[in-house]
Amino acid sequence: MLVIDNPTVEKVLTVPEVIDALEECHRALSDGEAINAPNYRVFTPRSGKDYGPRFPEGGHPTHHAFTSLTGSIASIDITSDRVDSDIITYVRREGRLRQIRVPGTKDRKFCGMIYLYSSRTGELLSIVHDGYLQKFRVAGSCAIGTKYLARKDAKVMALIGTGWQAQAQVLCQAAVRKLDRIKVYSPTPGNSEAFAKRWSEEAGVEIVPVSSAREAVRGADLIVTATNSPEPVVKTEWLEPGQFITGVKDTELELSGWEKCDPLITNRKGPFWMRYAIGGADVIPEEGKGYWGKASKIDWEHAPLLGDVMLGKHPGRTSDDQIIGMILAGDGVQFTAVGARVYKLCKDRGLGVDLPRELFLQDEKYIP
Repeated sequence: MLVIDNPTVEKVLTVPEVIDALEECHRALSDGEAINAPNYRVFTPRSGKDYGPRFPEGGHPTHHAFTSLTGSIASIDITSDRVDSDIITYVRREGRLRQIRVPGTKDRKFCGMIYLYSSRTGELLSIVHDGYLQKFRVAGSCAIGTKYLARKDAKVMALIGTGWQAQAQVLCQAAVRKLDRIKVYSPTPGNSEAFAKRWSEEAGVEIVPVSSAREAVRGADLIVTATNSPEPVVKTEWLEPGQFITGVKDTELELSGWEKCDPLITNRKGPFWMRYAIGGADVIPEEGKGYWGKASKIDWEHAPLLGDVMLGKHPGRTSDDQIIGMILAGDGVQFTAVGARVYKLCKDRGLGVDLPRELFLQDEKYIP
């Protein structure tokens, strides 16, 4: 049984490997050869005072959040469960509410793993740290959306956000399209400039800091939102003919903005999150704000999948004037696909910590 930590994941996982693995999983979903379980989170109330003086000032509410995203892909004989055990709080900065993950241990560590199981034998094959992989799992799926749904002449990208997710977005987007410029905006003073300086050379694209989200979106061919805000950061009236928009969360664009998209593509079917909280889930800021299933002009149950476009089951873009959106939701099969690819790469190169499989299996006499 192989344990693979973040530095090892970073050593083997390249952008082309991510995109190739994710394209396979989206095709499998469309063909009925892969399945996602509903994503869920279980919340236990906590107090900010438990986490010392470095706890975010004004953070509230605060919870331990146990998260599970499960998916299976038949063709690779892998089922996985991505499990996070986090301390989460919320703060309002620069006028916007933000979700903050707080290191809960005294040495400021986090706990997040992908458990890879063989769907042929049932045994646990590997435990993979989810941190480095996670941001590329999201960015790779966004980039596949750009590859199939943005205009062929798309050259200018708007990026809202400069954090952890945004780093992978510039690398993955630049891998699928020859971009001339990325306009980046963060509400935090100095972040846009620092991001542009840090990532322009690595992405091979000129990254230009701008002073507002509106300025970033104006004239852009594709828009990517990569924030930790549970509230909209892009307004409907900003959208222009021919644009493609996607991002980390559905709520980063106003619901009426998604209604304006034709077509609106999704990566998975069904409600995006199920939340269970001691004391009631209504205290969680995101609860009830997700768009899936809300009364609107959108036919949620029949929204085409990204894999449908990839396989030609849906035409995708048929005009350069269409505004096309892709709602990207947490997806267990994405972790299955990329986690399995990391496992194979590590096995091939002799990397990771190999533990006796007997520690993770039970004798037949103990099973009813």
